[in-house]
Formats: sequence, structure tokens, C-alpha cells
Amino acid sequence: MAGSLTFWVASSESRGVLVATRDLPAGATLGASDLAIARVRVDDSIYQSALPSGELEDVAGRQLAKPALTHQMLVRAQLSTRPALEPGQLAMTIPIRPETAVGGRIQAGDAVRVLVTTNKGKPESRTAVVLPRATVYEVGRDDRQTVVNTSGSTEGERRAQGPAAWLTLIVSPDQSLALSDARWNGDLDVALLPPTAT
Repeated sequence: MAGSLTFWVASSESRGVLVATRDLPAGATLGASDLAIARVRVDDSIYQSALPSGELEDVAGRQLAKPALTHQMLVRAQLSTRPALEPGQLAMTIPIRPETAVGGRIQAGDAVRVLVTTNKGKPESRTAVVLPRATVYEVGRDDRQTVVNTSGSTEGERRAQGPAAWLTLIVSPDQSLALSDARWNGDLDVALLPPTAT
């Protein structure tokens, strides 16, 4: 009886999770007023995917990758991995190829440097830095060249998404002009930088 009572108490214990206070579309930035704490009784597997109440301060300010409904329990998969745009910033997309962008091993949030080469293959060819440092907002992949994962490995899953085809970068208005000029008048290369400037 003591063992049964212990199991019943443990399985009936409620835990705090974050819920949405109103309907929110994908792309919305979560504010403190958009979040509330609810006490729920759920299986461990469900709780592990949910956002616990202790992460309230960390979740505020994040963007939603998927919409949320009023009183819906929020899960980690709903949070965007993309960095949020600040006032005065733009998101701008450039085409890339794996051989000109670190083999395509670039993720949202990475810091990169963009270079341009003009007059490629000619004696007057020159390479210059367009953006010394920029943050990757999103990475796009070419689904037409998808590789089927038959090995079940993590590497196979990454390759199954298709090769990287474009990058969206966070830039200032002045940087957007320089990047656009470089894109249409030269060949771009993207270099991966360490997380912090040295």
C-alpha cells in the first residue's frame, strides 16, 4: 500500500509550464504579457518537450517559429532558432553554394564574413570584404537535390535536407546597399567566424 501511495502522489504531482495568453502568429516576438504559468499533470515525455515555468525570462523576447493559441501549452519546437531583428536592421538574402560557403555548414545565429571577387579570371581580378561581420538569420536549402537518408545517422539527416542554397543575413541599411552591389557585380564567398570577435 505504501508503494502504491507513493506512485499515486508522484504521478499526480503538477508541474509548471508556460502557456500563451492570446493567439499569436508565427514570427511574433514573445513579450512578458504573452506568457503565463499553468500547473499541469502530464507524462514525463510530454513535459520534456514543453517549456517549463522556470524558463519564463529566457523565453520572453524569443520569436515563434509556429503559431500558438490562447491557453496552449508552449513547446520548444515552437520557438524560432533565428535571431530577432532589432530596430534599424534588415534581413537580406544572398545565393550561396556549398563550395563558397564553408561546405554549407552554416546555421542560423552563426557569425560570418562576406567577400566579393570582381573580374574573376582576369588580371585585374580583386577580392574585397563586403561585410566584416554579419549574423545569419536563416539558411535555405535546395530541396530539389534532396538526398534520401538510408543510414539513420545524424550526418544522413543533415544531408537529407539538401545542400545550402541561400543565406539570409542581418544587415544595416548601408550594408544592404553594399551587399546588393557586390551580389550583382561579383562572386560572393562566405567565411565562418568565431562566436565572438577577436
